[in-house]
Amino acid sequence: MNPIREALCSRCGRPADTYLRYAKLNLCKEHFLDYILARVEDTVKRYRMIKPKARILAAVSGGKDSSTMLLTLSKLTGKFDFELTALHIDLGIDEYSTEARMIVEKVCRIAGIRYAIIGLEDLLGLSIPKLARRIYRPPCSICGAVKRYLLNLAGVEAGVDMVALGHHLDDLAVYILKNFLLQNLEDIRKLGPKTEGYDGFLVGRIRPLYEVYERDTALYVSFAGIPYQSLECPFHSVGMEDRIRAFLDGMEEDSPGFKIAFARSIARSLSKYPQPRYEVRRCGLCGMPSQSDVCSFCRMMMKVLGKPLGLELRDRVREIVSKL
Repeated sequence: MNPIREALCSRCGRPADTYLRYAKLNLCKEHFLDYILARVEDTVKRYRMIKPKARILAAVSGGKDSSTMLLTLSKLTGKFDFELTALHIDLGIDEYSTEARMIVEKVCRIAGIRYAIIGLEDLLGLSIPKLARRIYRPPCSICGAVKRYLLNLAGVEAGVDMVALGHHLDDLAVYILKNFLLQNLEDIRKLGPKTEGYDGFLVGRIRPLYEVYERDTALYVSFAGIPYQSLECPFHSVGMEDRIRAFLDGMEEDSPGFKIAFARSIARSLSKYPQPRYEVRRCGLCGMPSQSDVCSFCRMMMKVLGKPLGLELRDRVREIVSKL
């Protein structure tokens, strides 16, 4: 009986550490890291994400995805001639947020990137768990709304051109299909590789991991020896998205590369999806984007604190990001 041959790296012939079915490649650690960097570079080029001299603010959580995004982008600043800084929002979720904050600081130092941290307890006097208890809404719903608001506000006050998000291919495919099934077609427009902003109050967004699988981000931080969040958010729950993910995983198993083809087809057809039916306007209290005279964040603060924070909050955030 013939012995089983050890798989060799398709690039250098050394023993391989992983196999990428979608690319039909065996790769050692070194060439896997090079391959993912090249994928991010190709994604930035393909979707024209970054203009020369641009200022990019990376949203980092301490997880494997945003750490992969930050590290790969940090290696591309010279090639694309842009400035990169990072922002972390400390949600105040006990040990989970404590670990996340510590990891973000380590990863930013490793990448040599300036960073700022917004702590909800310091900024609002409230954490995500406290907010959820006071307004009787699911923590995940509140968390998403607060992070979107503060990330955009920080981007505006820091004067950046784009905010970079660590959404990977698997998550984006799930969000897109979920919105299609629910016929939230307007929201699909927001899930492309690049979303333009409105000058002065809504910062555009890019997703450098648009064509990078979640498995690959896990391998990237592992092979690069980078720390990442080990604790799962205590508010995570199984729902519709997990079932959609299982379906898409099955499609990928049957047809390696299916998710990449799906994401590219969506990117090509984004213009065919309907525009939002509402006009984006400025909130009368804080000046941030809103569908009505008062934005959802200011309404939330009025309900919880009895008053909007408005310009006072903007001043605090401006001070925090001034170091960037």
